[in-house]
Order: sequence, then structure tokens, then C-alpha cells
Amino acid sequence: MKTSPTNWKIRQLITMVKEEKLIPRPEFQRRLVWKISDKNHFLDSIIEGYPFPEIYVADGDVNLETGEGTQLLVDGLQRVSTITQYFDADPDLKLTTVPAYRDLSPEKKTAFLQYDVAVRDLGAVNADQLVEVFRRINATSYSLRDIEIHNARFRGELKEFADRFSQINFFSDHRVFNAADYRRMGDLRFALSIIIACMAGYSNRDDLFERMLEFYNDELPNSAELGSNLDNVASFIEECGFDKHSRVWRKADLYTLFVELYLAQCKEELELQPSNVINVLQPFFETVDRGDFEGNRLAATYYKAALQASNDRVNRVRRGAIVGGLIRGVGSDELEATLIQAEML
Repeated sequence: MKTSPTNWKIRQLITMVKEEKLIPRPEFQRRLVWKISDKNHFLDSIIEGYPFPEIYVADGDVNLETGEGTQLLVDGLQRVSTITQYFDADPDLKLTTVPAYRDLSPEKKTAFLQYDVAVRDLGAVNADQLVEVFRRINATSYSLRDIEIHNARFRGELKEFADRFSQINFFSDHRVFNAADYRRMGDLRFALSIIIACMAGYSNRDDLFERMLEFYNDELPNSAELGSNLDNVASFIEECGFDKHSRVWRKADLYTLFVELYLAQCKEELELQPSNVINVLQPFFETVDRGDFEGNRLAATYYKAALQASNDRVNRVRRGAIVGGLIRGVGSDELEATLIQAEML
């Protein structure tokens, strides 16, 4: 792959973004991860004339009638976005250590607009090559996660379905996701994990993501029914009335409960009652939280499976077997015997 180095003025970048000739957010870009302090430091570097790392662009669409074309921003989204925010006085850009653009002297404004940005043009490359370039050049503390690669490669039915599911009020109302999750697509990853487990059973970490996203890229059969079932499970958990401090709102625990309720209610068509579920799970979770494992092998096993390698298939199956047994009314002795026979205890 040949690359062509060049320089663009900041004023050119701003103009290209405004005229939509530079596409600052194609599908293979990840979500914004810069903090306010990062943006302030970056702008200060420009104002003081210090260099910053090059950005990467590639050929976009070309209008065969007019000859005009676009450029895709492969790497540099946050730098370009911050520059345009600054120039446009975007109120979402909270300046703490640098003056607003309008407050710069004419000389400083000229220097800002004439600042040379190092640009590397990749030319005409396909989508897979773009994603691979992005993966390789982002070897930092914010390196690209697999879920961001999947988000880049797949824009189909299952991915869009999971995206919508991750945005239901249930998750935000109970603060399941933190700021880092939203920045790094942890919300999408979690939603996909639940959906795939409900559809295909427990897997090791994210092993089934690529296969399922590809298989259901063009069509997701019975998506309306699947969505309705997931909504019903979320509503059922709401009805249980778990305390806001319950460990059920931790991702590993919520994942297990959500999947097991889906399997019991939607696949086995069991008639579960919210009052029965909370009456059996709440004291169990409290025992797990207290670490009161004397003579309680179920709680000890669950605790370890939720703490160590919680996304490994074997620990997902362990937690599922325990929670699934409890919500189905299986007695502790019988459940313990079942787990011992399956070599999970």
C-alpha cells in the first residue's frame, strides 16, 4: 500500500468539512474518546505552533459528471472535530486553558488558520484495508477494541438491532453503563452479548460476534418478536424491584439474569412471578456480597464465576446454571448436586 505525504492548512480542513468534501465520521471510525483536557491541550499546541501527529485520509466517492470527489478521514477524527468545534465556537467545547478563537489576535487567528497539518493520503483502498490501517495506527491506550472493528465492518440488521437495544431506557435508568462504556462502545458490546446468548447460548467472551454479525448482516428474521421478548424481560426485571444497590445491576450479574429469564420465559414459556424471583435472588445476592460462604458452595461458586474471567464460557455457564436453577425454583441441594454432576462445582 503506497501512501502520499502532504500538508493541508487548517483553513482547508475546516472548509472541506463545511462543504462535506472531507467526511469526518465514516463507519469505520470509533466513538469520540477525548476528554476536555485532551482537547484543550491539543488546541494549545496548535496556537503555540507545536506539531501534532499526521492524519490519514483516503479516496471517497467521485461524481462522474462534475469530477468532484470526497475524502474519507481514516484517522484524525478527534483532531479535526476539535479544530472545527473551536473555529465554530461550539458551546459543547468547554475551554479551560485556551482563549476562544474569537478572542485571538488577528496574528494568532492567521497563524491558526495557516497552520500546516501533516496528511497522509492512502488513495483508493477498500473498506477492509481502511479498518486494518485504523487498527494498526491506533496502538495507544485507546487502541481499537474488537467491538469497534465489528462496528466498522458490519452495518447490517443484527448490529443495528443491538444498537437500538443498547439505548433502551432500562439501561440508562439503572446506570448500567459508565462514561467509558459509551465512549468505547461497551454498551453495544454488552447488548450484543445478551442478544447472542439468547439466540445461540453462552459463548466464550465475544467469540460468536463476528460469525453472528456476518450471518445476520442482511436479515434478522423475527426481529420484532426478538425485540418484544427482550423488552418483556427488561420489564420483568423492573417489576422485581431490585434495590438500586443490588449486584444485579453489575454487568456480569445482569447479563446472567437477563439471559436466564429470556430462556425460561421466552423459550421454555415458563410462568415466572417477579415476587418469587426477587424473593429467591435477593437473599442469594446478599450472601454473595457478604462473602458468607461457610457451607454455601453455590454462593462461593457464583462469586468466583462473577469475579474471575467472568466472560469466559465456563463461568457464564456456571452463573447461568445457578441463577437459572434458582429462578425455576430448584432447591439448593438439588441444584448443588446437578452442578457437581456437571463438574461445575
